[in-house]
Amino acid sequence: MKAATLALLLSAAANAAPFGNPSLGPKPYGVLLLAYDVGGAWKTELGAIRSQLHGVAVESVESQADAIAIQRAINRLRAQHVGKIVAVPLELVSESAFMDEIRYLFGARAEPAEDRPDRARTSMPPLRSPTKSSLILPANTRSKRLTSDVDLILADTMDKSPLLAQILAERAKDQARRPENEAVVLVGLAPRSDKGLVAWKTSAAAIAEAVRVKGGFREAAIIWVRDGVGANQQDKDRTENQATLRRLTTHGSVVAVPLAPDGRRIGQLLARQLGSGRYRWNGKGLIGDKRLVDWIRTVSQNASKLPDGRKYK
Repeated sequence: MKAATLALLLSAAANAAPFGNPSLGPKPYGVLLLAYDVGGAWKTELGAIRSQLHGVAVESVESQADAIAIQRAINRLRAQHVGKIVAVPLELVSESAFMDEIRYLFGARAEPAEDRPDRARTSMPPLRSPTKSSLILPANTRSKRLTSDVDLILADTMDKSPLLAQILAERAKDQARRPENEAVVLVGLAPRSDKGLVAWKTSAAAIAEAVRVKGGFREAAIIWVRDGVGANQQDKDRTENQATLRRLTTHGSVVAVPLAPDGRRIGQLLARQLGSGRYRWNGKGLIGDKRLVDWIRTVSQNASKLPDGRKYK
């Protein structure tokens, strides 16, 4: 009698765990972190974030424009028997060349980004013609859309959450002496194309204003840096950003905060463009703030309830 009961229990356990081990059984969804410009402290932080997302399969890519790396990460998640895949972009500005390309890869956008970022983000070739404001890719060089036999859902960027402005405001206040008398400036890596820059500036300015309100600063503004653009674009950027700094500093001090998870690369480009000394800058972005993990967990859980987000395949 006991032997028969044991046999039934073993049979039921085998049916409940079709892959032989419950830990290897189906998971409701997997999380794919789309990071960029990963190195140094950001690389370490990304590994720590992955280790803290318990209960789901987690993969990450270190350059969110790399379609091959993203496809391989999707394949690794499928090997862990996930029911669907939620991609969380760690880009902070929704209107960017990177997000345009990601939306295309994930089937949420009809056409690829005209100003497609390269895989490394830091080694973009300069645009040859000084009159070109965007990089148009021939059809045969365009990335293929991602493939998956389970649902793919692309979560919102962090600027859709009030948490972003809260964290950036705290970063700014850490450098401020009297916020009510000072200006806060967000510094971000903008698209190479002038057309893309216009949309990026609108989105970034909205974030800066939210930071001003939360931090109690006198004024808010944005400054941008671009990598791999023509000399005329560099000169125009420098002129506009210098004018912004001059205007702000006539009324008081300026604190600058990177509009990025890691301010390392932005800080390098900013120093090259404007030098230093007219603003306070410590380069701290989002990394090191435990609320980033909480946001990733929440946004992925919410997105996991949505259907497949691919409109184009």
